[in-house]
Amino acid sequence: MNRKMLTIILGVILIAGFFLAYWSTPFGDASGFDIVKSKGGNWQKYLYLIFPLCGIFLVIGAMNNGNYQPLSRNVLCWLPLLAVLYMLIIKPLVDGAAFGDIFKMLGKGYGIGWWATIAASLVLALYNPKE
Repeated sequence: MNRKMLTIILGVILIAGFFLAYWSTPFGDASGFDIVKSKGGNWQKYLYLIFPLCGIFLVIGAMNNGNYQPLSRNVLCWLPLLAVLYMLIIKPLVDGAAFGDIFKMLGKGYGIGWWATIAASLVLALYNPKE
């Protein structure tokens, strides 16, 4: 599989994952779209928009023969992973959670969309096939 096809597939996964369940609770599921359009909250909920936007730019850039505008492919590949790391580690620290409790809670309550976003972000950032 070449870089173009891998980029298109992972970009589509980022876009689709945004509309799938990010958080699963006994009371219902919440997708990234539900989180962004919800009332209340703070500016951090808009960080979830990084995933579909980067996915759209990656798909369009790959179909445009590697012309990733306005950002480079490297930025578009690393931005989702940085957003995931912020959401999983830094945001709970800022909100006052103990450092050890953050790692105890990793993986609990994640929905299929969040797992797909994490996996696609990791592969985009760390795997870089040749042309």
